[in-house]
Amino acid sequence: MQKFLFAFVAAMLALAWATQACAERVFPEQAKRGDMTAYTYPSMTIGDNVYRLAAGSHIVNQHNLIVMPASLQIQSAPVMYILDTGGDLSRIWLLTNDEAALHPLPK
Repeated sequence: MQKFLFAFVAAMLALAWATQACAERVFPEQAKRGDMTAYTYPSMTIGDNVYRLAAGSHIVNQHNLIVMPASLQIQSAPVMYILDTGGDLSRIWLLTNDEAALHPLPK
């Protein structure tokens, strides 16, 4: 009986993990789509604009993990971003290829 219970709990945990892994990220309505073309801390070029990272900004990678701004290794990527009231970058999400296709650049 214990083996059956253990197998059942393990299967339920695996199912819960698989469901979370396949979940699509949802971005806020005010998030804008852009392409980051250069990054030199604390400045980031998105499209034709150069933005500064706001104090307390969050950069979320393709695996939905927060990365420290100074440790960001890539120089170009499709992104979703939000600006704060001062025009600085508040939140940045690095997109996967599938997410970039779902959220094309505005024309």
